[in-house]
Amino acid sequence: MINCLIVDDEMPAREEIKYLLEDIEDVNIVGEASHGLEAIEMNDILNPDLVILDIQMPKINGLKVAEEIYKREKKPLIIFVTAYDDFAIKAFEVNAIDYLLKPVSKVRLEKALDKIRSISKTITPQYERHIERLISDIKVKEEGEVNKICLYKNGALIPLDSKDIIYCTVEERDTIVISKKGRFIYQDTLSKLEKKLVHCGFFRSHRSFIINLDYIESIEPWFNSTYQVKMQNVEEKIPVSRSQVKEFKKIMDIK
Repeated sequence: MINCLIVDDEMPAREEIKYLLEDIEDVNIVGEASHGLEAIEMNDILNPDLVILDIQMPKINGLKVAEEIYKREKKPLIIFVTAYDDFAIKAFEVNAIDYLLKPVSKVRLEKALDKIRSISKTITPQYERHIERLISDIKVKEEGEVNKICLYKNGALIPLDSKDIIYCTVEERDTIVISKKGRFIYQDTLSKLEKKLVHCGFFRSHRSFIINLDYIESIEPWFNSTYQVKMQNVEEKIPVSRSQVKEFKKIMDIK
C-alpha cells in the first residue's frame, strides 16, 4: 500500500486528485495540506510513502517544501504537479522525476503511479540527486540563469561564461576547468561546481569529470558497457562511469 499526502493550496485541485485516486486500490490517502508549512508538518507526522506536491504555492512553494522534507531521515517519493512551460517539463524529463501537468488527467496520473511502483520505497542517493537537480533547474527558471563563474588564473580572478567551459575535472587537490579560453582553477570542490553548472547543460559523467553536453564530438563504446566521450578542441577522452551510463544514455537518446 502506498500512503499518499496531497499538497495544493487550492481545494478544488486537491479534491480532483483525491477523486482521481479514488479507484486505485493500492493508494491510501493519509492526509492533505493547503500550504507549504502545513505540508512539511504533515510529512513529519504522517511519514507518507508518496507526496503529490504542487509547485506553485504562496509563501513557501513546492520546491522549498521538497528541499525541507529531504532534510529528514525518512524521505518520501515525490510526484510534482506543475503548470509550468516547456522549459520546466524538459527539466522533469531529463532528471527522471515524474510530474503531472495541470489539468491532471487520470491516464497521466496512473502512468506516474506506475513509475512510483517501480521505484523502491528506500530513497537511493541517485534519486536524491535527481530531486536536487530538478529543484536547481526550476529555480534557475524562476530566478534567472547566472551564466558567469569567476575562476583563478595567474593569481587573478577571471569571469568566464559557462558556455565557454568544455569540461571540468580534478587534478591532485585542485578543481580544474578546461575552456575555450584556457585552463583555470576553481576554488572549491567539483561537486559545488556541478551545482552551479547542472542547469547550463552540463553532466557529471564520472566522479572526476563534468562535461558540457554541447561540446561532445563523439561517443565511443568502452569496456563493461560504458563509454568514452571525445570533446571538441581537446585531446583527452572523458569516461562515463557505469553508475552514470543509464542517465547518460537517456539524456543523449542512446538506444
